[in-house]
Amino acid sequence: MPSPTVNMNAPPIIRIENVSKVFEDHIAVDQVSLEIYPGEFFSLLGGSGSGKTTLLRMIAGFEIPSKGKIFIDGVEVSEIPPYARPVNMMFQSYALFPHMNVEHNIAFGLKQDKLPKAEIKKRVEEVLILVQMQHLAKRKPHQLSGGQRQRVALARCLAKRPKVLLLDEPLSALDKKLREKMQFELVDIQEKLGMTFVTVTHDQSEAMTMSTRLAIMNDGALEQVGTPTQIYEFPNNRFAANFIGSTNMFEGTLTENEKDHAVVKPIDTGCEKCIFLVDHGVESQLGEDLWVAVRPEKVEISKTPPENYNFERPINCLKGVVSQIAYLGGLSTYHVTLPNGQVIKATDFNIERKANNPTWDDTVYLTWEPNNIMVLTS
Repeated sequence: MPSPTVNMNAPPIIRIENVSKVFEDHIAVDQVSLEIYPGEFFSLLGGSGSGKTTLLRMIAGFEIPSKGKIFIDGVEVSEIPPYARPVNMMFQSYALFPHMNVEHNIAFGLKQDKLPKAEIKKRVEEVLILVQMQHLAKRKPHQLSGGQRQRVALARCLAKRPKVLLLDEPLSALDKKLREKMQFELVDIQEKLGMTFVTVTHDQSEAMTMSTRLAIMNDGALEQVGTPTQIYEFPNNRFAANFIGSTNMFEGTLTENEKDHAVVKPIDTGCEKCIFLVDHGVESQLGEDLWVAVRPEKVEISKTPPENYNFERPINCLKGVVSQIAYLGGLSTYHVTLPNGQVIKATDFNIERKANNPTWDDTVYLTWEPNNIMVLTS
């Protein structure tokens, strides 16, 4: 995640007001309002058909909103064509000219803008150094690797010095290791320039790694907007909790609700006496059904009951049988089947070599702290 240097008190560089986009009888974007601030690395995150790319294309000017307004740097841009907006867009395919070498690809847009030759030469040299491609300036796209072509496409966009750079799935064509490397390179470049980047991605880890803030989209609407930490630790609803990372979800009924704690009785875990204790009050009424979520890394797994285990009223503790183990070197993820058939995940970091680790078919206890419970009402 980039360093949090964005001034959220500054006027937004992009302001989206109640924007919708309808294609025939399909609502692609549904009444979205959003503010993006100068210097942010902002991600629009969602699955296929969520509306994220349509929203990005409306910011770029390639699509016109059916309703609502979009402001860029304080100017309403609905009537302004794409080429006249203070933005540039880096496409998923990179769209490099195969017959031009690297420096000519970068210079193309500047020549179209009729900049002086000296200025074009200066800008091309600057961005080549920035993306570490100066030694490949004479090569053509087919002579470059995927990561190098990505850098050329980025340099071509940066050379025009837009106020906002829009990126449509910029890393999707790269393999896993190169994609991870380029995530950090993009963040470094963005921080050096102080430019606003807005990217579209379906990759959760990519959005979490690169973004100062991100917006989760679903069926054309915003589910939640926040920093990666806010969205992961404090999701607004079940969709956000499930979309980012992995989570264990339990349906329950609120039976106690005070300022300093709340108690949720799970509806079905196979343990009739179990309760979930939360370390704060919740915005729900007694007797209301809601959902409790716990991340796998917050769940402790043991072959023995925890200290002070209350057999008559187990608190934040469930018993089950290990059905699967995913060993990933630095950590292991245990799949534990409860008496009702629900599978719970618990992640254990392999810091030490342990002779008594749980294994397949072991009966285990899963526990978590009250402050690690997320209560979701929708």
